[in-house]
Amino acid sequence: MATDTTDLNMDAPSDLQDIPDSDIQLLPPPEATYPDKTSLLAAVHAHGKAHGYRVVVKSSSTPNDQKPGRTSKVWLRCDRGGQYRPRNGLTEETRKRRRTSRLTDCPFSLLAAGTPGFWTLTITDPRHNHGPVIERPKVIPPKLKKGQIAAQPYDWPHDATFTPFTTALVIIDMQKDFCAPGGYLEFQGHDISATRAIVPKLQRLLQSFRSAGFAIYHTREGHRPDLSTLSSRENYRSHNNSSALGIGSPGPLGRLLIRGEVGHDTIDELYPLPGEPVIDKPGRGAFAHTDFELILRNKGIKNLLLTGVTTDVCVSTTMREANDRGFDCVVVEDACAATEPSLHSSTLDSIKMEGGIFGSVTTINDVMQALENFKTVTVKKLAPQMAAQMSA
Repeated sequence: MATDTTDLNMDAPSDLQDIPDSDIQLLPPPEATYPDKTSLLAAVHAHGKAHGYRVVVKSSSTPNDQKPGRTSKVWLRCDRGGQYRPRNGLTEETRKRRRTSRLTDCPFSLLAAGTPGFWTLTITDPRHNHGPVIERPKVIPPKLKKGQIAAQPYDWPHDATFTPFTTALVIIDMQKDFCAPGGYLEFQGHDISATRAIVPKLQRLLQSFRSAGFAIYHTREGHRPDLSTLSSRENYRSHNNSSALGIGSPGPLGRLLIRGEVGHDTIDELYPLPGEPVIDKPGRGAFAHTDFELILRNKGIKNLLLTGVTTDVCVSTTMREANDRGFDCVVVEDACAATEPSLHSSTLDSIKMEGGIFGSVTTINDVMQALENFKTVTVKKLAPQMAAQMSA
């Protein structure tokens, strides 16, 4: 019997998976006539898919010069049955290993036969020895573009402009008052272990961004010593805790959240280098009552990677302010911290709503991968002085 190899490509690995209920009857397609082989096979495949199994072509025969008058035939089986003939250089065992579903030697079989203009379908064995199967969902991950960081709900920046000329790292409020014993946060009754835990991760990010030549900005929350930037409501609120100590109160690190005091300064592990601007802000956001936007615009920065503390307060507020000013922002989720895990996670969830209403969310590993891609792929196109800076 001659074999029509054009039909055998239907004998492909199954993209179906078992449903545990093996008692459901798998109905065969109705015996019928069709105008041609193509429409017959399409009907059989559609019926099998709709009823929980997959039909594949096992072999076929067609008229040839030696036997011009014989009837064309196609033998069809369930993709879980039959024995494979070695062909295309593959043994039967190799072909079995390449299948995604196990071979159960299902007895189900059909015969299609006909001549041009008239094809018939005959059921030779209607039985299956397995339950129904369903299609596995095919997940096609989006392709990450050059100049982007893998993030959710969209890869960031949206326009693939991750370069030192457009992008900056912002380290928010990593101050002793929030990250060291005896600071403001402890007097508010909060554990600082979460804010301390991200310090090594931020050190890694900071060093990588410095070596890649990206702009870096640090922010600090605090007030003038005469409290002229402190509203009466904020003064009342900050003292509304069990210690009754708040902004301006004396503490082991000096007056709490007051500019110039030890507690107001950035922790030693992340201290700014000369040339890395520090934005002193009297409130939560880095844009309110500061010159931060002016500095960014003058440098051509439009993309901000936000890190630091706390996720739900100063990081979130800065992100919202930046979003309304047209900046594309991403929060590095494992380089931020909140006083409560639930506040951290809920803030990240709110960022990702509505397709990324405030921006996107990424991880340190994804940022580091993007930095490496930038160094290896993009550096050749940069100015010689940038290449020299990055190799230093």
